[in-house]
Amino acid sequence: MSEATAHAAWVVLWAVVGSLIGSFGNVVVYRWPRGESVVRPRSRCPRCERVLSPLDLVPVLSWLVLRGRCRTCGSTISPRYPLVEAAMALGFGLLAWSFPIIDAGASAVPLMALFAMLLMAALIDLDTYLLPDGLTLGAAAVGLLGAFLYAPGFGLPTPGEALVGAAVGVGVLVLINRIGGLALRRFTDTKERLWPVSLDTVNAAALAGVVGGVWVALAVGALQIVASSVARRPLRLPEPLVYGLWLVALVFTVSGAGAAWGVDAAASIAGSVIGAGAFAFLGAVWWWVADWRSSEQRAPLEEAGPPGDDDGEPVAMGFGDVKLAAPLGAMLGWEAFLVGLLLAVLLGAVIGVAQRLAGGSRFVPFGPFMVVGAFLALAVAEPLLGWYLGLLGV
Repeated sequence: MSEATAHAAWVVLWAVVGSLIGSFGNVVVYRWPRGESVVRPRSRCPRCERVLSPLDLVPVLSWLVLRGRCRTCGSTISPRYPLVEAAMALGFGLLAWSFPIIDAGASAVPLMALFAMLLMAALIDLDTYLLPDGLTLGAAAVGLLGAFLYAPGFGLPTPGEALVGAAVGVGVLVLINRIGGLALRRFTDTKERLWPVSLDTVNAAALAGVVGGVWVALAVGALQIVASSVARRPLRLPEPLVYGLWLVALVFTVSGAGAAWGVDAAASIAGSVIGAGAFAFLGAVWWWVADWRSSEQRAPLEEAGPPGDDDGEPVAMGFGDVKLAAPLGAMLGWEAFLVGLLLAVLLGAVIGVAQRLAGGSRFVPFGPFMVVGAFLALAVAEPLLGWYLGLLGV
């Protein structure tokens, strides 16, 4: 068997695996928002509740053979099921083709896991306007650990670059979340009062980072956590004051004044973004684990509606999107993540305007566009960045 034939067979094999995972993904997307187990009971027709046989569950083909209807009661089966299976098969096949095992080793495996988890999360976001922490934070773990498997020479991040990418991704979006929310609240303070790690920690790290860089941001954020733990209560400054000082400090450092204490514009911006992102991600994991340990019962995701506020406060960026940035940044590295974010904004704007012109909802979940933009960036970020830097003469 020639190398080309072996590679083609490998791609087809992974496409078949992808279709099977897509079939399971349909179960996850349907059941997770309802608070149901994704393992039991076995798949059944939602109308007549007949348990489906293996022949009814062959990805794509069963739907085509049955002409989109239940074998028993004849009720219509949504075309979304085979479309998800086909999309998963296509994604797995393209990743296997782009990262051949002979040259890239196991590089494609974590990327396939990320593709599957992120596609499921995006579909749930489309249905519920919410992103499950189990998928987004789980995908972040896959992205960070998967970087240890990436082969060099394929434009994929090293473990260190994945860590920085996750921090930058979360940092950019959490600053949009905080500053945008502050503007929507007409510069009144947030009502959140949590400890030991909270948005107050994020705010402290963002302010310290813009003044002193990354290490100062991390040190101040850690001290804020320790101090609030000792005091056993939130230790905070009002957000209007924090981000007023943040803006003043940013203007000073970007104008070059920060050179007096060894912080240039790049170090200032990086310090604020990475510091805010690191503690936002830490807080997300902390409260997810705390909720899990306390067995806190949450309402099914299907009860959620279009986003307008968070705990009674208006939001500019949902915190689910903030957490989603972690696996995307880890998968891409910070430069490609920013390309993906730009693509997501452009796609979201086009679809959002078209939806409004068609008389649809003014709310558009951003998570699906972030996922699409990220995987487009995986393919095109390197040539796009090269072209842009060439225009700048760099």
